[in-house]
Amino acid sequence: MRHSPQSSVTRPPVIRDRAAALWCCLGAGFATLLDSAAVAFTAPDVRSTLGLANSDVQWYLASYSLTFGLGLAPAGRLGDAYGRRNLFVAGLGLFLVGAVVSAFAPGAWPLIAGRLVQGFGAGVISAQVLGVIQDVFTGAARLRALAAYTTAGALAAIAGPVLAGTALWMLPPDLGWRAVLVLPVPFTLATVALGLRGLPRDVRGRRSTDLDLPGIAALGLLVVIVTIPVIDPGLPAPAVAAIVVASGLLVIGLALWERAYARRGRLPLFAPPLMRSRGYVTGNVVALLWFGSMLAFTTVKTVYFLQVHKIPALVVALALIPSALARIFAARWGQRLFAVHGSVVVAYGLVVQTACMAATAATTLFLDGWILFLVLAAIQVACGLTSGVVEPPLRAVTLAFSPSSLHGVAASFLQLTQRLSATFCIAMTTGVLLAFGGTASSASLGWAVLLCFAASALATVAAFAPDFRTGANTPQTSMVSTHAR
Repeated sequence: MRHSPQSSVTRPPVIRDRAAALWCCLGAGFATLLDSAAVAFTAPDVRSTLGLANSDVQWYLASYSLTFGLGLAPAGRLGDAYGRRNLFVAGLGLFLVGAVVSAFAPGAWPLIAGRLVQGFGAGVISAQVLGVIQDVFTGAARLRALAAYTTAGALAAIAGPVLAGTALWMLPPDLGWRAVLVLPVPFTLATVALGLRGLPRDVRGRRSTDLDLPGIAALGLLVVIVTIPVIDPGLPAPAVAAIVVASGLLVIGLALWERAYARRGRLPLFAPPLMRSRGYVTGNVVALLWFGSMLAFTTVKTVYFLQVHKIPALVVALALIPSALARIFAARWGQRLFAVHGSVVVAYGLVVQTACMAATAATTLFLDGWILFLVLAAIQVACGLTSGVVEPPLRAVTLAFSPSSLHGVAASFLQLTQRLSATFCIAMTTGVLLAFGGTASSASLGWAVLLCFAASALATVAAFAPDFRTGANTPQTSMVSTHAR
């Protein structure tokens, strides 16, 4: 079989300076997550200065996650086969180009195209980051590295909104959002320098690898097609029926292709060793529902207060700082909880998150304006705590169910499912938020948050599944061969 560990994967070069490698990962994570944390703040000004339609705004906010996910799968496999250094730098280059294109865009389509390029670059980067962490660290050290990555994301969640709010406050509307979109540029350039110095040179020589580009393209097309009715809910019945039929045919075609690809001894996108691991599949379900609900929740809440109540972007950004600090604290606290209680920490953390979503939806029925803003800022602190507790163990447990020969593939597929989920969830919730004449309201915010609540509730149910919890109880246990069913 071509996808056997001996034939398809060559061990990466030994990384002697683990601290330097980790700093490369943290720098890349900070740069890409800074953009994600800041982009929602630009939506009202982008819409007004470029004259965007509702659908344009939805694609602007969701397109980054779409290509982020699609870039992960081939980049992870290429990193496994050829080494991670060159791909790391190439991804940063694409990310940089996309940021500049979108920042100087004169209209909707150049803006969205730039976000698509930037998202693809971020996917290439992220695949190498998670692959390096998988390659270099094991056991408790891996969990600490993942917790550090979570901390970098939390710091980006502080810096992004604050810098965005300051830029939007100090600059005219047409310049402010453009300045926000180039915020990651200096951090990206610094990370390029870190990568060139901190990661070892890739080993020369060609090694066989399977990219399964048709499978990736079919999955991406499927996500776009099922998102169209969410972007344009006013489609006529024949168009909706055509979308349903096309989606069904794509699912069948993708399944047949993946089976045929595997029978030829190739490694398909839905890698059989991973799909046979019930713990890994369950972990992916938990992760995609959790990530999509959280990203959509933060996006719609930010857009609502900026658009409806005209609360200054800097004030909205400052209100997010306590939540981000809580996430940083909880990421370290969660390690100790996980060491004692195991993967059940993920399940109970999601219980708290789901309760926060429910409380937010209920609050929109009775409060509005500044009072609602302050109450939701307090609820967001609890969400930050749960994110910090949930994220590192969720990743560590899920990836521990994968064979060691598929570290990059497993990490990339996990991120792929999360990002495609975020694409759909952001498009759906912003569509609900703007459904009434293109203007958000407390009622539409409540309905959007209810959708986030539903996704979070499903994630909670999946996290209590025996396949996810059995044996995944300590960060010191590798769980690779025992639980790859």
